Amino acid sequence: MKRLFGGLHKRGEFREPAENSSADAAFWRSAIDSLRERLGASSTTWLLLTWDVSGMEAALMQTGKDGSNFLGKASSRQGRFAAALDEVMAQLASITPIRPKRVALAARHVLPAVVDLPVHPDKPRQPEQMRELIQADLEPVLAEFGSLWSMGALLQARGYLSPADRERITMEEAVRRQSRSNQLRYGEIAIELALIERDLLDECLDQQVALQNLEASVMAGWRGRIEDKQPLWLVCGVGQTTYREWHEALSRRGLYLAATLPISWLVSDPASIEPIEPGTRRDQPVPSIDLEIHAEEVVAVLRRRGRVVATRSEGRIERAPAADWVNRIIADWTAESRAQIVIHFMDAADDEFGELLADALNLTTGHPCSIRKAGEVRLAIWRNLLREANAPLSQLPRMVAGELRGSLWKDHDIRRLLALGIVLIGLAATEGVQQYRLHGLEKKMVDHQRKEKQLSSNSQMEAQVNQKLLELGKGLETTRRQLEPLLNDRSRLNRIISMRVDLPDLLYLLAQAVGSDAVMEEIHNDNTHSEGSAIQVIAWSPNYTGAQDFVNRMAALAREKGYGVSQMEIKERKGRDNRRGHEVKFWLLLEDSELEANEHPSAVQNSVQQPMPAGTGISSQPPAPRATP
Repeated sequence: MKRLFGGLHKRGEFREPAENSSADAAFWRSAIDSLRERLGASSTTWLLLTWDVSGMEAALMQTGKDGSNFLGKASSRQGRFAAALDEVMAQLASITPIRPKRVALAARHVLPAVVDLPVHPDKPRQPEQMRELIQADLEPVLAEFGSLWSMGALLQARGYLSPADRERITMEEAVRRQSRSNQLRYGEIAIELALIERDLLDECLDQQVALQNLEASVMAGWRGRIEDKQPLWLVCGVGQTTYREWHEALSRRGLYLAATLPISWLVSDPASIEPIEPGTRRDQPVPSIDLEIHAEEVVAVLRRRGRVVATRSEGRIERAPAADWVNRIIADWTAESRAQIVIHFMDAADDEFGELLADALNLTTGHPCSIRKAGEVRLAIWRNLLREANAPLSQLPRMVAGELRGSLWKDHDIRRLLALGIVLIGLAATEGVQQYRLHGLEKKMVDHQRKEKQLSSNSQMEAQVNQKLLELGKGLETTRRQLEPLLNDRSRLNRIISMRVDLPDLLYLLAQAVGSDAVMEEIHNDNTHSEGSAIQVIAWSPNYTGAQDFVNRMAALAREKGYGVSQMEIKERKGRDNRRGHEVKFWLLLEDSELEANEHPSAVQNSVQQPMPAGTGISSQPPAPRATP
């Protein structure tokens, strides 16, 4: 903070304020603006949304001390608020990388009204009590608005039917009624005429139910003032479930709903409010009558000095606004000698009869009448929405989180208690700081003494632990030497037990492997003949190939039992009948015994250590053939 104000001082913008000088106020405003600019708070990005039955439109605006800057706009025809919001956010993201945080929403579903409340505008009640008082007056307005949206109106507003299609369906209904044929509903006739699809009709049915079903509680906003020495309350409201749906959809996308206003009245709200000069008497200000031509409704607003005084509305019922019935709505307002009528068109399709309607009303009422087309009205909505949402105190009723909760600063008892609490907190903070410092010094002394004792105790314990570790090391070495022979014997005995269990199966396998090309001569274990863990097999075959085949067959059969063939030896000798042939010797042993031969040499010591003669083995080639006698 010191550095920020130091920069202002260097530029000659920071100086001591002079008493009773108007230049000081301007100087401080300039200093605060400069400080806000340094802190990055000089501009705010707003996301302005208009939500109607026909869809959503959005505009991205950046406001600052130099005015507002238009960054981009988007639109969506989605029927769901969350889906439409995603679509417009995606469109704006493709236009500019700036992402807004604050949102101002103008919704057609939020309906305004002028009500008479037994409450003085300067002393409003708690927000909960105000909502209870307003709900009774808003429920008929909400019900009347829901009744406007017939199925034909919804389908046309959503863009699924054209005015010609809507008239065609109405004529088909009349023909069926006169011929007393099978009666169908409006949407079913549209499907039968192939004008819409079933999913579009279902979407509009859901919207119609949401519009026509009144909720048990209403979320409302209000603004009161004194008009002609009488309290006048401007209110607006929408179903609480609908409002929460909007708020939650925006919150899930990181957006803050700063203000919610009705589209009605916002369309025709003037750019500036006519000031009332002090000391002047203006008992009969010139009234202005604004006619807002919406899709299914005409809303008339009476203003004095730019402020709303009264309002009326009437459904269009599939008809274009005509001078006779529009004049009937505002007949008593035009009885005054001077009045100004302005017609505001919301839909570009209604612009074509704007001049004719203005001329007819001018002749009928005798008052000047002007029009504002849809494009100009759309710009006015963005301008008025930004102004009313950003204003500390708006002229139109709006729903703002802070105003709905109520302000505690308006309660004088709360202010006195808060001031007393600040003083007590200051005293408690001072005392707490002193106690904290004293406690810190005492704690440091105690910690120092404890650390010294701990170091001494740790040194003694370390010496004892080292002595015990030396003794344990000697004992472990002695125990290892004693256990090593026992472990070797245990491993060897386990193999012997496994061999003896499998001995019958091995003999059976040997019998299967002998065949007609070999003769079994001897079967025994290692040299101890009693505690060996391997079996030596000696067989004789009249030819070398038969001996090899016998060994291969035995190896394949023994592998299924987890045994292997090792130390195979084939040599030439005579058989028992003095025929020349080949003697084959090999050992049967467990597969893991072969792998552990180096660790437990006693298991197959004699057999493994014997060198294998050249030209022997399962994969060796047979010796050169000899002549048989």
